[in-house]
Amino acid sequence: MSAYYLFSDFDIDKGFTADVRNNLLIDIKSDLKIVFIASSPDCFEVTDKYAKRYLGWFSDIGINFKSSKVIDNRMKKNEMLEHIRDTSVIFLMGGPTLIQFDFLRKNELLKALKEYEGCVLGLSAGAINMAKVAICTAEGDQDKTEIYGGLNLVDISIEPHFKGRGDETNLNELLKISEEHDIYAMCDNGAILCRGNKAFFYGDIYLITKRNIEKVAYKY
Repeated sequence: MSAYYLFSDFDIDKGFTADVRNNLLIDIKSDLKIVFIASSPDCFEVTDKYAKRYLGWFSDIGINFKSSKVIDNRMKKNEMLEHIRDTSVIFLMGGPTLIQFDFLRKNELLKALKEYEGCVLGLSAGAINMAKVAICTAEGDQDKTEIYGGLNLVDISIEPHFKGRGDETNLNELLKISEEHDIYAMCDNGAILCRGNKAFFYGDIYLITKRNIEKVAYKY
């Protein structure tokens, strides 16, 4: 059974929270392969820096991968597809949301990701693009909101890096979007885990629907 993790972000030094750690240890074993998919496919040094950081977070909780690969423009399309089919874990990285999705589309990776059965993790932009309805807000990495069909790995649309009810500019944008689309606003250190037909929520997450906002109850 596939497992899908949606993250906002975590503390640089502390990494995964205890709740996320406990679940990752169920879904991921050491000595496996992980593939990172870049959001800025031409920014090689930045992508490698973050991939190294995330590998450190895994190592800190006792997960050490046998091999890791970064999918970006250093790799040919056929190699990208081969690594996706051959990996145990896929990590969709954060950064420019629309650039990442365009990179997936241009390299014909959408179908391979939709068909992939395993553990998929998305952080920030990566988590946005995992949704059936991807919502990239004007408060994100661009000047206007874009709503488009995402990877459809989960039927949950998210807004990462939410700062709570006091963030009026962002909240007003989300309330407007919620007239037509439900959206889960995730504070950093929050996580959503989908296994089968069940969803588990950890940390501070708010469901915004029909211009109403309500904190999601913590689910184990």
